[in-house]
Amino acid sequence: MDLIDRYMNAVAQALPESRRDEITRELRANILDKLEAISEEQGRAPTDAEISAVLVALGHPQKVAGSFLTGQQLVSPELFPLYKRALHYGLILVFILALIQFGVHFLNSGNLAIWNFVHEIIGKALIMFASVTGVFYLLSNPVGGKPYFDPYQCWSPEKLPPVTRGWQRISACEQSVDFTTDLFFLLLLNYALWIPSGQLANLTIAFTEPVQQWIPILSAIIIASLIVGLWKLVYRYWMVSTLIIEAAINGAIAIPLLLVSRLKPIVVDTSTTQEHVEALRIGNEVIGIGLFWVGIWLVFMAGWSMYRAWQLSR
Repeated sequence: MDLIDRYMNAVAQALPESRRDEITRELRANILDKLEAISEEQGRAPTDAEISAVLVALGHPQKVAGSFLTGQQLVSPELFPLYKRALHYGLILVFILALIQFGVHFLNSGNLAIWNFVHEIIGKALIMFASVTGVFYLLSNPVGGKPYFDPYQCWSPEKLPPVTRGWQRISACEQSVDFTTDLFFLLLLNYALWIPSGQLANLTIAFTEPVQQWIPILSAIIIASLIVGLWKLVYRYWMVSTLIIEAAINGAIAIPLLLVSRLKPIVVDTSTTQEHVEALRIGNEVIGIGLFWVGIWLVFMAGWSMYRAWQLSR
């Protein structure tokens, strides 16, 4: 029955919460009826291979879940779960691009242009949404009626994750925030490595010497966090080992951030005119407070990950 539980959990994750219990109850009853028929015919309990064959005949969990969803007009029910995942990854890309533009603007001017940042995210998100929707509309309505491809043709019940608790599924919000934040900080800390030399010479904002001493350490930890983030984008569920790694990374990042937040100042004006003194003073206060609370939050998340690891290990 382990395969059935894993299959039902995978189907449930692709269903709206309001209909999850009703649909999974109906689907489980259907599966058990098929297995009962096999049991009566063979005179014994179904083997794992027979259970797997029944599940394969039903179809991929996302495909089955999509068949229960109605009212999708632009995207077919079968492709709708894949469409949502594409939008998720598209939003991550949009957020990364907007964060990079925001960081470059701050390094050039010393101003925290929050409104411009929000405006860029909204504009890029709308373009991304229209583009992804257009692609999936074409895939859902192929010329001649024959599907261009079947995204669920290569799967087996044995490959479904052994998820036993609802929180083991890593949410799209958690994935997006963690990955994009790590990438943004890595690019910001090492701006001298990727900004063109001509533009680099015109920057008027720079990290102070005490802050620069922490950059190699923070960069190494963030790279490790990005590797874990890539894992979470592919395998979207928590296990004991990955929770412990996540806790270690969060704790390792929190300590330097808390120490750097106490440094005064964090960034300085390197221009000859010193025209950004007042804006930079406010910016340093905002950055210091922000780094402090991010550090506190990471300490809390490290403890939370260890608690969840303990829950799974019981």
